[in-house]
Amino acid sequence: MAIALLIWVATIAFSLICGTILCYKVEKSKVKRWGYSGKLFK
Repeated sequence: MAIALLIWVATIAFSLICGTILCYKVEKSKVKRWGYSGKLFK
């Protein structure tokens, strides 16, 4: 039971970290591509 819980927590943490990194990369590329006009898409 404890192992299943640890795996569940690790999976959620991993997906959150990956999502944050992907969003950060997309934001950076958007800013490079559009300049400050990229802020209009928020």
